[in-house]
Amino acid sequence: MRNGSLKASSYHFAPTYNAMLAAGIENKKTSVWKTGNALKSAQFWLVTIPMGTLLMCAVGMMTQTARIIGSYPGLDFGTVMGMVMIFALIGSYVLGPIDGKFGTKTAITISVVVMLLTGVLGGIGNQTTTMISIILLAVFMGAGSNFTVSAAAQYWRREDFPSVFAVVNPIANIIQSLGPMMVAMTIGISVTVPFWAVAVIAVIALILILCFKPAKVKATDDKYRAAAGKPLDDALVGRK
Repeated sequence: MRNGSLKASSYHFAPTYNAMLAAGIENKKTSVWKTGNALKSAQFWLVTIPMGTLLMCAVGMMTQTARIIGSYPGLDFGTVMGMVMIFALIGSYVLGPIDGKFGTKTAITISVVVMLLTGVLGGIGNQTTTMISIILLAVFMGAGSNFTVSAAAQYWRREDFPSVFAVVNPIANIIQSLGPMMVAMTIGISVTVPFWAVAVIAVIALILILCFKPAKVKATDDKYRAAAGKPLDDALVGRK
């Protein structure tokens, strides 16, 4: 009976799954947000670059944590990394609901402010501020990897999500890949220099995300849909 129930359940969900898969494929084909259109949109870049810089600074700094922590005899590597794990989880669980309730722009803005504090405190260069800085790094690192998904879902239509995400995610990851090189090049000067680099990058990212306007994504969407002969509607109105 149990095996029979499982078989029946599989048959029940298969048509739904296949229909969703087919709809997703069709949406990607008919989306007006093809790669070229996405790359031409200023709003696309204003939200994508800050997401990439969050990943870049988190990953870049984590590659050199042993060297940074080792510069301060009072810091134990195992203890600090245990705190990184805990606060990364906290960051993910705290910023996730903020993302859902107040919008991805708000969550990214808060994360970038935390990244700025990470850079400034780490740049001061004493044992206490460095430990706090690494903890703050963990907070925005825990949420940073989720934003490429939530931004594509929040500011674009469901039918456009596959094509937008297919551009947002690789670009954010390309920016991320610069992190280890940036930190490796600057840490040779001093262990505080990478933190100041993070602070500068955070200021740039903060300016960009504050310039991002969801309403302008809607205006661009209207333009692309009109050019493609698709009906205009209010599906993107009120996105936070």
